[in-house]
Order: sequence, then C-alpha cells, then structure tokens
Amino acid sequence: MSTLFPHLPLQHDETPMSWASRQAAFHTGGRVVPFLNALEIPAADLACGKSEAVERLCARAGQDPAPVTITAMGKRRYRLRDMEFSAELTTGVVIRFCPLCLNEDCDGQTWPNAVMRHRLHWRLGPVRACRKHSIALTDVRIGRWTDMLHEVQAMHGAMSAACSSLVRQPSPLQSYLEDRFEGVSGPAWLDGQAIDQACRAAEMLGGLMTFGPDQKAAEMTEDMWDTAGRAAWRLVLDGDAAIRDFLRKKLLPAVKMNGHPSPRNSFGMLYGWLFASRLSKDLGPIRDIVREVIIENVPLVPGQFLLGKHVTAPRLASVTLIASAEGLHSKTLTKILRLAGVFDGARNVVADYALAKPLIERANMVSAG
Repeated sequence: MSTLFPHLPLQHDETPMSWASRQAAFHTGGRVVPFLNALEIPAADLACGKSEAVERLCARAGQDPAPVTITAMGKRRYRLRDMEFSAELTTGVVIRFCPLCLNEDCDGQTWPNAVMRHRLHWRLGPVRACRKHSIALTDVRIGRWTDMLHEVQAMHGAMSAACSSLVRQPSPLQSYLEDRFEGVSGPAWLDGQAIDQACRAAEMLGGLMTFGPDQKAAEMTEDMWDTAGRAAWRLVLDGDAAIRDFLRKKLLPAVKMNGHPSPRNSFGMLYGWLFASRLSKDLGPIRDIVREVIIENVPLVPGQFLLGKHVTAPRLASVTLIASAEGLHSKTLTKILRLAGVFDGARNVVADYALAKPLIERANMVSAG
C-alpha cells in the first residue's frame, strides 16, 4: 500500500475528518469525499470515527499512532478517550467553529485549505465558547448530507455570513466537560455519573431555573442552553441535597384544581425530558431525585407508574384513589381514616399511607367476616 507524500502531520487538537480534509486540499487541491473515495475509505465511516476507517487513513498517510477521536459505538453511542456518551452530547450535523481560530490557521498561508482545521472539542455540544478568543462559537448547517463531515474547507461562504462576534467566556459547565475528558476530577455529584448525564441534567435544571416551567426544550437556542448551564452550576456544585431542596420549592406552589402539587406544571422541560425518556435510556441520578421528591410531596396511588418505575409505597395518597385501588367506598374509607387520625380533610389526603394501609386491611377483613 503506497503512502501519501509528502507527509502532512495530524495536529493534536483536530478530528480525523479535519485531517483528511486538509490532506485532500494539500494533495489534490479538491474536496474530501473524492479524496477518500480514491483511498477506498467511506466518508460516512470516517465522519463517525469508525476504527477501520481511521486506521486505514493513518496507514495511507504514514501516521502513527491512530489519532484521538470521537468513535461511534452503535445505537447512537460514542466514545472519546475512556468515556462513553450518547449522541446528544455532540453537535450532530451542525458544524461549530471559532472564526478567529480559522483565520489564524490561514493567516499568511499559501494553501489555507491545507492548514485550516476543525477542532475535536468543537464537536461537543456544551462547548459553546472559544477558550482562546473568548467569543461565542458559530454554528452553521447547510442542509446537505455532507454537513456530517464538518468540512470547514467547503463552507467558506456560509461561515463568513454566520460568524459570531459575541463576547463569551467558557461556562463552568464547558470547562468541567473539557477537563473531565482530560482526566481532571470535578464536583462529586457530576463525577458520579456519565459525562452526558451530568451535562444534560445541569442544563435541564438550569433551563428550569432561568426560563421557568413554561419554556419548551425544543424552543431553546444554543445561547439559552449556555445560559442554563451557567445558572445551574452552583446548584450541581452543591449536589444532591441542594437539588432536592430546589425541586421541592418549585413543586409545592404549583397546585392543580384538586389541591395537589403538579410535577408537570412545576418542572416543565425537566419533567418532560425525564418522562419522554422513562424507558429508553438511563438519564442518571437526576431521574431518581425528581421521582423521590414527587413521592415525598404529591399524592400517589400504589402501583402508579412514575418516571420509569412503579410506586410501591407512596407517602401521600388521595382518599378517592386509595378507595378505588383497595375496593372500598370512599365514604367508608374517609370515616375509617378520620377515626384513626390519619386523614387531612382539607387536602383530601392521607397523611401517611403506611399508617393507613393496616387500617384498610382491617376494614376489609371485618367486611369479609
């Protein structure tokens, strides 16, 4: 197998596709897809970091060892270094870049397309600011299949039209993400979960904190997500107890017509995210925290399905629903509970379901006898 000559070295901070795009410009003066086709390397395989494609490119370009890259693991899962995460942690088909970094790449160069590179960390969703230039990164999507290649050499017009000059320092969440991929430890609550779980939970909590429960996640912009991540940093820094306290304070004022707190009305996009993903993926400890706060403060019924699990022993429960579940008339149950002192008539709620359960069983036994 012949080796490309002269050798164009891989830069430590770029993606394999960026490296391939620079080689295409350097060796052929053209675009990356024809170049990869000539090397019998599927462009889509290299774009998603499949090891066979990366290894073949390294062999043809005389590069050893294989570069660090975001590698597809299947089922919309990826790996970078020793950490696995979901596709939602990446920018997807959106190409993100710092215009000042690209300008510096090209400055004074005879063949600018051979030196202009797409950085690896620009592929990570929470990375929204350039650490070097302190500006917001720019997002571009042309709407073609080639967007997945993140080939900056092919996007000069679109990039110049969309360039951002918004001053922005990296958020604490972005810094945490970049540091963690480098092996640096951070806040205990975040480090105790997968990197994508940690970042998404922080952004969802921050979205609720900053924009309220009426804000829809689908209508959030990248600027809004950045703001959300910054807002939640202190909360996630303090960890489990602080998060529970915040959720409890958001939950209790949101009361439905029946007098009970409403998780959906209180938690907005956070609840919608957890509810929609209740069976499909592991979202980390945030789901259990939200679920436990709801169980502690909202009337439920035994067997009710809540955020991926059945509620076996609710702390609070509606008399009407308990009567239905236990096969008693609601008036009969109300009389039993009132006599036992475990009925709050103002809220139509059993104060402690664990105390009510034996009374219900006794009543059923008396009725059966």
